[in-house]
Amino acid sequence: MKTVICNSLQSFWDMAENELLTDLNVHCVFPVTDNLKSFILNCQTQYKIRNISFTTAFS
Repeated sequence: MKTVICNSLQSFWDMAENELLTDLNVHCVFPVTDNLKSFILNCQTQYKIRNISFTTAFS
């Protein structure tokens, strides 16, 4: 399965809104707070994203 790498929150929203993430895995490499991470994960169903993961480089 293909994975799309999102380098910023803006790129995530742009691709999600244009249905470019449908049925794909997404890996976010930008820093997120716990609240933002929860919000993005809650959007998974709406945008029909298979899986969303986050980098641990900023932990």
